[in-house]
Amino acid sequence: MNTYDHFPIIETERLRLRPVVESDVREIFETFSDRDALQYYGMEPLKTEDEALELIAAFEEGFTTGSAIRWGIVRKEEDKLIGTCGFHNWSKSDRRTELGYELGRKYWHNGFMNEALMAIIHYGFNGMEFNRIAAVIRPENTSSRTLVKKLGFNEEALLKEHQRVGDQFFDMYIYSLLKRNAQLSN
Repeated sequence: MNTYDHFPIIETERLRLRPVVESDVREIFETFSDRDALQYYGMEPLKTEDEALELIAAFEEGFTTGSAIRWGIVRKEEDKLIGTCGFHNWSKSDRRTELGYELGRKYWHNGFMNEALMAIIHYGFNGMEFNRIAAVIRPENTSSRTLVKKLGFNEEALLKEHQRVGDQFFDMYIYSLLKRNAQLSN
């Protein structure tokens, strides 16, 4: 399946994964302006809804140019965006990518991100033909590290001063999941 021709909508038991659109601006701003939700993300919190619109446009441009895809995570029961997840840093020739995700704080610890990531990982290996999906995570982000391990990712290395936010540099662990090792029975 060529995902570059259309944006794939993915349904799970509780979630619908769809494009992030301008009408999601309030929810995007709410999550991306929350310092706690972004403390390990690698960017400063947004200050205005105009910045949220720019982020939405960047998500769309990533898909349009074939360099990234970012799904909006929507709970089916309330049809409201609760976070996003997707792939970036694609290397089409090497068939690899990196995973990125965030969730509004009031939705943490309910299994939503696990459910969403299982679905996009399955799609990434089968629909997009990736061979390798990586996740780059700060050592102190224990929730995220636990999540990717639960999804089958293996810790590969500690990357020293790999991420810069403002004037600070942060170490990052790199985790990977290879298609041959993934549980793809979904």
